[in-house]
Amino acid sequence: MSQDRRVPAVALTAASQFDCSVEREAFAEMDAELRPVDVATRDDLAALSGVDAVVDRLFVAPYTEDVLESLADGGCRVIVRCGIGVDGFDLKAADRAGVHVANVPSYCEYEVSEHAFALVLALQRDTFDYHDAMRSGEWNRRLSTDINRLRGQTLGLVGFGTIARLIAEKALAFGMDVVASDPYVDADEMAKASVEKRPLDGIFAVADIVSVHTPLTDETEGLLDAEAFASMKPTAYVVNVARGGLFVEEDLLAALESGEIAGGGLDVFAEEPADHDGPATFDNPLRKRDDVLSTPHVAWYSVEADERRRKTAAAADVQRVLRVDQPENAVNEPR
Repeated sequence: MSQDRRVPAVALTAASQFDCSVEREAFAEMDAELRPVDVATRDDLAALSGVDAVVDRLFVAPYTEDVLESLADGGCRVIVRCGIGVDGFDLKAADRAGVHVANVPSYCEYEVSEHAFALVLALQRDTFDYHDAMRSGEWNRRLSTDINRLRGQTLGLVGFGTIARLIAEKALAFGMDVVASDPYVDADEMAKASVEKRPLDGIFAVADIVSVHTPLTDETEGLLDAEAFASMKPTAYVVNVARGGLFVEEDLLAALESGEIAGGGLDVFAEEPADHDGPATFDNPLRKRDDVLSTPHVAWYSVEADERRRKTAAAADVQRVLRVDQPENAVNEPR
């Protein structure tokens, strides 16, 4: 006589922002109960008792030790972050709790690299200043006299992972020189991409644009601080589409106010509003500056990338673990 098998329950966060169509299609070949939920706080996460897996479609609340223990006690075996960064997870606590954590590392490389280079172009051409003047009815070709040709300038990349390599390709196509710093990538590998490896301070000294592409870790938090900005050219721009915590924002603001650097393009900030259905208030002194182009953490987005991250998270690693296997994109090693 066959025993009844319990249908696994999968929590899908950000219920009010996304329907379940992508996940329903991804789970078409597996019997699973999909539970859409809205999460705003750690308490909301901890209250997800009785689920076997969580597909975190929009990171809002951190997965701290108490949250992970609560999820594990309720039977959760895997959490898949529908994105790249996992700095909001206490991975050692996840190991102790026996919970697999995975991400989707390759869903938006093209989008992020395109957004970063769009910021580079807009900064170099003063695009938004001209746009604002035209919207106000002002025709002024001499609004900016400090525009320089991009060809021949130097792009400095902090980190040389997939996104940085895609940006390097774009910069080389525009005739730029590209230098990069990454302790985990050797000079020969960079040379194959026509990029010169330099130490971090060597990047800051020569780059006309510094673009940062590293994960946020204890090692990289605050990597660009007062000392870093002081070592850059006064005509240099900085671009950050990775994580806000990589910059010491107070030091960046001081460097801009003193003229140590020329400006910046920022898609990420150290403190960001929780995502929800409507617009949120965002008060950061950097957003008010004429020498900073800012966007609300949207570098990752395209219709294709959004569908891919959700489908990959649901169809791949959640189902692998529920079928007693290891996640392909694991970021921890549970006991």
